[in-house]
Amino acid sequence: MQGRALEANVLGAGPRTLLIIAGIHGTEPAGGPLVRRFERELRAAPERLRDVTLVLVPELNPDGLAAGTRTNARGVDLNRNWPARNFTSTERHGGDPLTEPETRFLADLLERHRPVLVLSFHQPLACVDYDGPAELIAERVARASNLPVKKLGARPGSLGAYVGEDLGVPILTLELPANAQRSSEEDLWRRYGALLWQALDEAFALDPRPAI
Repeated sequence: MQGRALEANVLGAGPRTLLIIAGIHGTEPAGGPLVRRFERELRAAPERLRDVTLVLVPELNPDGLAAGTRTNARGVDLNRNWPARNFTSTERHGGDPLTEPETRFLADLLERHRPVLVLSFHQPLACVDYDGPAELIAERVARASNLPVKKLGARPGSLGAYVGEDLGVPILTLELPANAQRSSEEDLWRRYGALLWQALDEAFALDPRPAI
């Protein structure tokens, strides 16, 4: 890494954890403002967390975001560096799983907080994708956002493959439109804020999970 800090903000202390991630790819920056806005909304109304712990990672790839590159500073795609059964060893995938400080940071969060639901913001496909036991959750979240549900399939070594398919934890990939970063935070929140509130409701309805 190039000295930029990795940030994870934790709100609430309930038995169910919702993990929300943005900025895995540095060319997909629109999710970060939404995650930060959601944090501010909940700090202003903490009673809405109920029995949910919320873990927010607004920028998993700060070096890539600063450089405008899909990969991190070492040229690794952080969404191909996970120890999923479908991992493929290439230089761009890191050679081995969890070689990168960013993926190890997130893997530690997964182990410590044991989320019942994971959301990961991406661009540019304008849909709600899902892996693991998340089809019905994806449909309800999609209705809240006016985005269609599309099952894109778990990519080799992706977070969706690892968390959803291998660990069996529901995970949604929230694909915003290609030009979403041109919108103001207020406009992004107006369009997609309901999606995040729905995800919080979905986490509240799930049973607490054993350790990952």
